[in-house]
Amino acid sequence: MAEGFFFLPMLTNEPQWVAAYTSPRAEKTVTARIANELQLETYLPMHHVLRQWSDRVKRVEVPLIPSYTFVKMREADRYRVSEINGVAGFVTFRTSGIAVISQREMDDLRRLAESMEEVYIHNTEQLHKGAHVEVVAGEFTGLRGTIVKGCADGNFAVQIEKLNISLVISLESELVQVVD
Repeated sequence: MAEGFFFLPMLTNEPQWVAAYTSPRAEKTVTARIANELQLETYLPMHHVLRQWSDRVKRVEVPLIPSYTFVKMREADRYRVSEINGVAGFVTFRTSGIAVISQREMDDLRRLAESMEEVYIHNTEQLHKGAHVEVVAGEFTGLRGTIVKGCADGNFAVQIEKLNISLVISLESELVQVVD
């Protein structure tokens, strides 16, 4: 085997969520092309930010995770998706191939991206840095994450393990409990 090449195990015949890299600022176009041309389920998490130009400030919608779009596909779809203009590749692991994202992680990502609410943890006695927690009430019931430090007191991160990224949100201490 040539140096730099490695075996990428195949996806299953069941559709699975994967993350595709896109060209910079091409996420919306690529997502639409995959959905329209290939008839595959796609998801592009978006959020609103304020952008300032010299003459105005405007609220715009931008991808939550730049240069990524999510596609629910089978192994047989890999080549067709990779041929879409703007797709740069798939998120892969050297030893295990294309990173498959669980349905639970996708559901958590959707819930976070679609939420506009932000609250804070005030009492962090049991919620120390690194504690694994689950939301037990409110909009994010069932969401699991880890308490993080370095942001405002009370933030915790929801990690999408296969992508090695964390999305940080804030919740009141009454809404979370420590899990094993």
